[in-house]
Amino acid sequence: MPAVEKCVITDWKRLWQIVSGIHYETPQEIVLEQLMEVVSELQAGVLQFKPKSASNVQLSALLKEKKQEKLLPFTEGLQELLDLESAQCWEILCYYLTQEYRGSASLLTQLISTETNMAKLHEDIRHYYSLERMIVLKIIKNMIVFHRVANHPYHQEYRKVVEKITLTRLRDSYLEQLESLIGETPPRKLMVGECFHSTERLVSWSERNAREINEVLQILLLLAEHLPMELAQIKRIFSACKQHSFGRMQSYLDENQSYHSELIRGLAYSELVLLMKCFDFENPQDHVDLIEKLVEDLNGEISGLHHRPEHGPLLLVWMLLRLRGTNDADDASSLLRCRQLGKKAADLKCFVQLHQIASHSIYADDSIISRIARKTIYNHLGYMCDLFDGDGSCGRYEGIYELLCELVAWPQLAKEFCSNEDYGPRSLYKTLLEQFPLEFTNLAKLANSLTKAGQGNYIKRQLESLPILAILYDESVHKLREIDTDEFELTASVSPFPRIDFTIPAGTSCTAVQHPNGCFMHFRTQVNFFDALHHEINCLLRETGHLHGDFESSERIHRVESGLNFLEGVVKRSQAVSEISVEMVHPTEMCVDLLHKFKCVPYPPVRLLSTCLNVCTALLPLVDQEIFARVSNLDILPTVNYRNDYDFKRYAAASGVGFESRFLGSVIDNVEKKNERYDFLIAYLGFLRTYTKLKKNQLIQVEIPGLLFLLRDVFPHLHSWHFRSQVKKNKIFFEVLSFICDILDLVGNGEETKCEQRDLLLKMCVYSLLNLENGLILLKFVGVGNAYVQYSMELESNWMQQQPHGLTMLVRLSMRILMQLLRLKDKVYGQTDSLSPLEALIYTQPKQRDTLRIIPTVCSYMNNIFDRWLPILSCRLLKRIALEFNMSLLACLDMEADQIRLTFMQKLPDELESDSIKLAILELVDACIAKQPGVTEAFFKVNYAQNNRSRSFFGKDYAPNIGESIVTYMKEFLDALEVEPRTIQQALPGKIMNIFHSLWKHNLQMLVEDLLKDKNFWQKLCAPLFSELQPNVRIYTQLLNIISIEVYTGNGKNAPLLEVMTKLFQPKHFEPWLNYVFDMPKVPAVTPVPSSSDELPDWICCLQAFKDLIVIMLKKQPKFMTIPESQFKLMAQKCLKVLVDRSFYLEDMRPFIMLAELYVFLLLQFKHSYTNSAEEEQELMELLLQLMSRICSCYEDLHVRAKEACLAIVTKCAHLYTSLLIRDTSIAMRFLNSVLSIICSELQHMENSVALEQPISLNNSQDSDNKNSRNSLLLCLNLLKAVATIFHNDGPGNWDLPFVSVRLFPRILRCISHTLPLVSKQLLSVQLLDVLIVFAKSNCSVEFLHCDIGEYMWLHLKPPRELLKSQLDFSKPPASEAQHWTVEMWWPIYARGIEFITIIYEKHKKCFLNPTLQFVGIHEDYLVDALQLSKKSLEPAAMQLIKAVVTFVACLAEDHKEWQQYDDKSLQTIMRSLQSLLCHISSLFHQKRNLKCLLVGRRSQLEILRRVEDISIDDELITACNDITEIIIYCTKTFLKFSPDLMDLLCNNVYHPHKWNPILDVKFGAPKMSEDNVCLTFGMVLNMINIYVKSLNMQNHGFSEVPINTLPTVEQGGDTTGNDEADGTLGNNSDRTFSKSLSISSISSVSCPASELLSNMDGQLCQLALEHLLMLVASQGICVIRSPVLEPRWKQIVRREISNELCLYHEFVRRKVLVDNRDNKNPYQRRKQGIFKLKFSDPAKSYGMPSSSRTSDVVRRASSTTNELRVNVVRRQHLQQQLRTPPPNRFDMSHDLSPISTTPNAGARGSPESRKRLYPSTQMGESFLEDELAAIDLQLFPPPTDRGFCEQSQVQLVEEDYLHVMSCLFNAMPHCE
Repeated sequence: MPAVEKCVITDWKRLWQIVSGIHYETPQEIVLEQLMEVVSELQAGVLQFKPKSASNVQLSALLKEKKQEKLLPFTEGLQELLDLESAQCWEILCYYLTQEYRGSASLLTQLISTETNMAKLHEDIRHYYSLERMIVLKIIKNMIVFHRVANHPYHQEYRKVVEKITLTRLRDSYLEQLESLIGETPPRKLMVGECFHSTERLVSWSERNAREINEVLQILLLLAEHLPMELAQIKRIFSACKQHSFGRMQSYLDENQSYHSELIRGLAYSELVLLMKCFDFENPQDHVDLIEKLVEDLNGEISGLHHRPEHGPLLLVWMLLRLRGTNDADDASSLLRCRQLGKKAADLKCFVQLHQIASHSIYADDSIISRIARKTIYNHLGYMCDLFDGDGSCGRYEGIYELLCELVAWPQLAKEFCSNEDYGPRSLYKTLLEQFPLEFTNLAKLANSLTKAGQGNYIKRQLESLPILAILYDESVHKLREIDTDEFELTASVSPFPRIDFTIPAGTSCTAVQHPNGCFMHFRTQVNFFDALHHEINCLLRETGHLHGDFESSERIHRVESGLNFLEGVVKRSQAVSEISVEMVHPTEMCVDLLHKFKCVPYPPVRLLSTCLNVCTALLPLVDQEIFARVSNLDILPTVNYRNDYDFKRYAAASGVGFESRFLGSVIDNVEKKNERYDFLIAYLGFLRTYTKLKKNQLIQVEIPGLLFLLRDVFPHLHSWHFRSQVKKNKIFFEVLSFICDILDLVGNGEETKCEQRDLLLKMCVYSLLNLENGLILLKFVGVGNAYVQYSMELESNWMQQQPHGLTMLVRLSMRILMQLLRLKDKVYGQTDSLSPLEALIYTQPKQRDTLRIIPTVCSYMNNIFDRWLPILSCRLLKRIALEFNMSLLACLDMEADQIRLTFMQKLPDELESDSIKLAILELVDACIAKQPGVTEAFFKVNYAQNNRSRSFFGKDYAPNIGESIVTYMKEFLDALEVEPRTIQQALPGKIMNIFHSLWKHNLQMLVEDLLKDKNFWQKLCAPLFSELQPNVRIYTQLLNIISIEVYTGNGKNAPLLEVMTKLFQPKHFEPWLNYVFDMPKVPAVTPVPSSSDELPDWICCLQAFKDLIVIMLKKQPKFMTIPESQFKLMAQKCLKVLVDRSFYLEDMRPFIMLAELYVFLLLQFKHSYTNSAEEEQELMELLLQLMSRICSCYEDLHVRAKEACLAIVTKCAHLYTSLLIRDTSIAMRFLNSVLSIICSELQHMENSVALEQPISLNNSQDSDNKNSRNSLLLCLNLLKAVATIFHNDGPGNWDLPFVSVRLFPRILRCISHTLPLVSKQLLSVQLLDVLIVFAKSNCSVEFLHCDIGEYMWLHLKPPRELLKSQLDFSKPPASEAQHWTVEMWWPIYARGIEFITIIYEKHKKCFLNPTLQFVGIHEDYLVDALQLSKKSLEPAAMQLIKAVVTFVACLAEDHKEWQQYDDKSLQTIMRSLQSLLCHISSLFHQKRNLKCLLVGRRSQLEILRRVEDISIDDELITACNDITEIIIYCTKTFLKFSPDLMDLLCNNVYHPHKWNPILDVKFGAPKMSEDNVCLTFGMVLNMINIYVKSLNMQNHGFSEVPINTLPTVEQGGDTTGNDEADGTLGNNSDRTFSKSLSISSISSVSCPASELLSNMDGQLCQLALEHLLMLVASQGICVIRSPVLEPRWKQIVRREISNELCLYHEFVRRKVLVDNRDNKNPYQRRKQGIFKLKFSDPAKSYGMPSSSRTSDVVRRASSTTNELRVNVVRRQHLQQQLRTPPPNRFDMSHDLSPISTTPNAGARGSPESRKRLYPSTQMGESFLEDELAAIDLQLFPPPTDRGFCEQSQVQLVEEDYLHVMSCLFNAMPHCE
């Protein structure tokens, strides 16, 4: 109860909700307490409401006391309207405003501002007052009804209250109320101009008065049942009823209005039943005195009643009372008067009136009042039969059998009727038996009623053995012998039913009885009712042609119809076919014959046909296939055609699908609409719903045409059809809506397997209802509104039982359907934001014209007091709207925040409210958090914190507990959780935790900021994590998610959360948590997969949440916290064990996927093995091998995520346990076999996916699957590369045999030939080429020689056709072109393809030369395009492609003679392109802006060009310059192959100039812009030399001065000092390496950006490029100088320009090389490292000799057999540097790039050991690098031809000797010829 002042009256509406048991599940003690407080008011009833004149308190004085004088005009008008005493009027106003009013305060101000608005508010309050009065009567009626009903939950409390009041006082009080209400005068008529319309006011008063009288009459009827009325009370009742002529005297009620007519009729029936109850004495001899006094006092008044139909039952009852209770039967005159009363009653059709009373809506339910009324009528009917039906004459009265059928249709009376064979109404049944089949119809109806009432077996047995068969006497057929008067005996057997196996045997006695239709012989023989029914049907089929369409008046049709109704009832209650007797079979089968017979008749007997269809419906559960086939063949039901290419929109529109409504549609239009009865439609709906529930999957034959017919021809138009009864109309609506619910529930929930027809049915249903034609009808039901629904319920007599097809039920069904439609909308409209027509009607804001106002109307159902499901459905529908709505729900609600909280939040703290409505409200709040910020703010009371004052409504202090936000209840939840963590297992706390989860999920933690301020918040919230863990609790998942989000979004400074997490990772808590999370049931996955996480099992969700938490913790450590190492290792160990165990149960793949992904993230945190011992490592590897074995056995069935995770695990473990794999051969081979099995599976899948024999289709629907499968394939390829790298270094020698045995390389080549042209497989092609490159670098490269590489790759490496046709476009491509080739996508593929070819060619030279030259011939144009790509782009992929092509050309140039012979044209073309490339990239050193544009790509070039500021030097530019330097090195190396050897030029006596063509043009200036063909000149090369010299200068480049050749096999000569010095030098400088200085002092010009660029370039590359360029200039310079065809002037220019341009270089040599010899004027003098005697030894022995030191077993280079000046110092320096730091870029220094490197002789090249080349780019181990260094030093050279030695042979070379020699050469070149 609200906290108000001392009440004058009670809030009865609130009390009804508490004590009725409908709305609340109130505890018994509270019910008793509340009722005991209002005992006096309950006794007083409506008399507690005092009229205005009952008190002297003036309203003005009262309002002045309340300080509400401004409300005086409004309250005075209200008092005048209600005619209430001042204090009570004020109380009604206050209760209305605090409990009922749902508007805002501003709206209330408007309502009381003008008289027009006042009138509306007055009317609302008047209605509220009327409801309060009615509720008082309903409560007392409810108590009297149930106070002796033991199964009612409050019957004891009701009994105590009734006993306290006593029935006597209740009877007296309510008799007084009856008299008061009947005698109450209507309010005075108002004068013209007053604010109330007098007529409306008087009508409303009359309606209220009639309803209250009716309610009081029912209460008196209940009291009469428990406390028989005495004489005085009966007289008062009769007097009161007569006062207003049994309800007829109603001045302001119009009988022409249906509602008023029903009110008047209801009053008359209630008064008649009450009087009949008063006159019902089962034992009249016990009440003789009372009866005599009644007769004495009332006989005259009753006998003199007017000749009105409603008086007939009273006259009949009065006659029976006089005959049973007095001696009038013995007195002739009295008996005559009684007979006159009976005749008058019969003339008034009293039995018809009694039938109307028994079937009236007041008594049409199974309530106590209805039972009393029916029992009373049944008793009087029995009294009459006992008195007058000895000869069976009572059966002739009109309506008596209809009355009997109505009465025995209820279980109580049916049971009494069947059990008492010799009492009362049973004589009517005997009369029917004696006259069978003359009274066939009445007997069938009576049997049908008894069957409905549960006496089916009894009546069926009775009718299967009827004792009498009456047949019209036919002298020619019936051979009789007279026995007595009217008694005869049959002398010959007779078959009364033709073509039916039934015979009356001879000797059967019979009686002749004369009937109006003739003389009938009543044979005493056993006859079966169903045989007679069979005969009736046969006769009907024969007589059809003679009826001439007059079926309504045909008695035969009525007989068959009633018989089939009984047959339907019997079949419907049969549980098996065996319960259907043989005699029943033929009538059931003939129902189909009747349907077939009458379907072609113009105006068929619809009721008969509907009964036949009902019989078929009843047979469906028993013999569905046969019935379905027979009914389908009749062609009476709607049909459609089905084709797979029809879509649901065509079906919904019935367009082109062959839809025909057939007989059903025609009979509705032609017959039923005219008759305003729709029996056949109702029968069809029953057939349709019954067959749908059987789930026989005949959708295209039944459900689809049925739904189409209903949604096209019935549902949209039903509201405009005319009906005789509103109940029938509501029933059809109910059946249609129920059928729609059946479809949405059975098909929409996805419980069945996927089926095209089911999908069509669902989509057609959803689509049709989302359109306006059907959707508007649906919304009209939803939009009825609580006011009308509640008002219609107020008009009902029984508030405890709703009508099965009432308005409330229709509203509930419509709301259910609407929820389903909003949920399933995406199945029709897809994932789009567009609104369907139905949604457009729903989602309207107040500013728009919206007569429906669906959302506010749905919200209004929250206040319904009669149906507990309507508020729940309201919340659920609002929740669905909130989730599906992309606009503001707050705007559509048209409610202020206070109103929203008043509507919803007030129910949460109310202990009397059921948990169901609270759960629905909390779910609504949860849904609004996700998508409705406005409503969320209202729920959480955002910006209303200051409004904590209590409110005052018109002087009443009222604590606004309903205005609290939901945060209040969340705080209470936290407090309860801290006290008892297991509280979370309850439903309501679980929903509150859902709200917490949603807040964090949507980053709305600020809404509970007040809670977060509590330092114990996280401790309270996470309390369940540290209590006993309960199975299947979603709370753990939500808590883990909340913690994960907080850790992820936090800054690491949340100390309370850190404390909770630290506690969680303690061993005593963490180990149980691991056991809980990893304890997973091995149950199959539910199919289909749930659509949302709420439908997933709790253990799955918990595992996923735990995985997410660990992943986030790992990403956030150590910023937030670091997981303790012991717990982390324990988690990894358990995770692997559970993962292996789960791999043996893959019926549900989800936990396996989560565990595998979790283990991947755990492994990524380990840099080394996490095991503590070799045994643990062995055990872990065994588990891993088991996992791999299991994966291999079911790899094809694994989910793609499981594949990816497992491949990642195997790859990571291969790196972590490399040593174990190398050490243990058995483990290694098991590991390799498993890897090989996985790879073969992926290869097989890839081979199948590319569809070698069929074209590959790449549609959008396959994109996700292709991507997923591609990811697993990419991971598999990475695993393959990792395994090849590991085992190639240190694995067993035959590690590659398994790969060869499965023909891995040909299969990869075959697959890549199919993937190369596919744009969707671009990434896959790149990875496949990477795999080929890795294996090409290994010992397996020889296997590629056995594969036809050219067949697989040469043509497929050509760019795709669409790429060749496309033009270079600088505009951004549209999104639709995402699946089309671009040049950027092709560059990585082409680069890797060329790199692969280069590696194979380098390794196998002559063996692979012809295929390589063939490749060049095919790809000549593309190679040229790649070399010219530098002018368009130098993006990383483009740069990689250029480098790959240049490297390939440089490698192939070694065999340029063969190349020239094979294809001279391609050689010349590519060399010209190479020259053009070198010209272009050499100029980029001076064009920073251009270089930057090329680097950023064409998409961003315009932004670079728009900039006016200078280009800054960044890492990108520096890296690009290093890449350009590499390209220059390879280009120069290539040109050197086409230039004379420098040593030949210097040392040979003979020079053949005609063998060589000049490469460098004799030009020294910069090329002009007008020149079309820029060629390579001396000036360009000299410019590059100067650039690199400048770069080395700026880097302060220094030389190590370490000997680059050692002489271990020598004899110590005479100069031992030099030897010692040399050894000391070697030892002291062995670790010296190059290091560049980036100090500012080393830069020549600080302000020069180019200098900044040069100073940061790679010094080693610069030196290497300088060496090659010097060699090229020297060679080409000497060629020019010695050229016989060149003019001397040009030769002199060459000498001069070379001398001038190389000054910077000479200065560099002087400063860096000759720095120790400044005083020495001889520039040719060099320092010697020592002189030794050369000791020759056998090369074979030296080569194979074991050595204890890698640096001691080396041999001296033979300078006499080579034409080069130095050893491979660059590679050695590179490898030494790599021992310390990783390589700065991908430049492969393993190639002999230096022009002065040693060239192996033919013998060394052919040996197997020398052919084995290790690549540091793929193997970076320290041992590998040491082996490389040793391999450089360990080289064999044949001994010199002369056995002596000279000065040169005893000299050790140093690194700078080459630069010194070249400087000397260039110094001498200008001075010699």
